[in-house]
Amino acid sequence: MNEGVCETMNQWDRIWKNKNVEIAAVEDKFKMFCNLKKADGFDTQEIPDYFEGFWQSWFEMADTIERICDGTLNSVYEVGCGSGVNLYMFSNMKNIKKLGGMDYSENLIRIAKDIFPSANLLCDEALNCPVQEKYDLVLADSVFQYFYDVEYGMRVLEKMWEKANKVVVITEVHDERRKEEHLKFRRQAVENYDEKYSGLDKTFYTVDMFEKFAEKVNAGCLIKKPTNTAYWNNEFVFDCYIYKK
Repeated sequence: MNEGVCETMNQWDRIWKNKNVEIAAVEDKFKMFCNLKKADGFDTQEIPDYFEGFWQSWFEMADTIERICDGTLNSVYEVGCGSGVNLYMFSNMKNIKKLGGMDYSENLIRIAKDIFPSANLLCDEALNCPVQEKYDLVLADSVFQYFYDVEYGMRVLEKMWEKANKVVVITEVHDERRKEEHLKFRRQAVENYDEKYSGLDKTFYTVDMFEKFAEKVNAGCLIKKPTNTAYWNNEFVFDCYIYKK
């Protein structure tokens, strides 16, 4: 583990590293999308339009990225790619050929490699993101909250920015301003929440952290509120787009 990273491993690391699932490939793109999202841990709610909300949100994210990139997006790299759901969507919905990614879970990377045998995929922690090969988009989708602390997350952002030709996108950033509301909601929704999630704290960030980073690197910064109201997390997070001017 890198110097500066907490010596005591975060419990989330153990969960993701030991995550063991199997995926059956299907031709229906929405069903495949759902299967991959479930493999990545989005399988805790059974409510109407749950996955439809994620599906629609993905297209909204992709449209925003395309506008930032003036309609030209030729390569995608994902930090914390999991089973490869975003890579799957960019490949099948946007015809992106150059794909790459990394994840801490060996099993999830195995699934991603089965889907994309030609993609540049590796199993490693986010701070070891290789920066030599560049990609137009470097994405981290619902990942930053699992990092050890804010400092680690911002160091990962620096690596992502160095790797990106055009834009860095970080979704579902847990908003520090909504932390107490978030915890209150979780305690009401989950019985014995503090006991069940002991050692599984999320990391919260401020919008200002990302705006200051963008200012430091002379980049544009767009902060957006997620629109997937079927997902309980929507109220407590924000999405961040940092792009080359």
